[in-house]
Amino acid sequence: MGAWGAASFENDAAGDWFLLVEEAVDPGAVIASALDYAVGAADHLELDASCEAIAAAELFASCAGQAPARLPDRVRRWVDANPHRPHDSEIEQAVDAVSRVRAESELREVWGEADGGQKNEWLREIGDLIARLRRSGAVDRATLSP
Repeated sequence: MGAWGAASFENDAAGDWFLLVEEAVDPGAVIASALDYAVGAADHLELDASCEAIAAAELFASCAGQAPARLPDRVRRWVDANPHRPHDSEIEQAVDAVSRVRAESELREVWGEADGGQKNEWLREIGDLIARLRRSGAVDRATLSP
């Protein structure tokens, strides 16, 4: 992996996946697909799928006004152009996907092998993402549009 960091978009898999979101006619479907796969996959969640699920959850949180400080400029511009107040079910699915990645995934294994400080940084980033997702639930039921 060329790019590697604890934040949601600090890896190549998330960056490559985000290109699909940017080019999609229905970006909401691309985001939902990444989360659906992470929650529903029967097999061990592989590295790329884990990174994509984290990035998808980050987009939900960011579009709902809960962006992290370390959001890349390219992603921030897309978020500004695509505000979205996620449905409660979308928030729940995103939290479930991130929780699965944190508990049982190849990404978790990779971070488990990192030194303590790096592993703790990743766990803090994941915990912060879950907290921001929970704060992003809204009464407004608008849907994401291209």
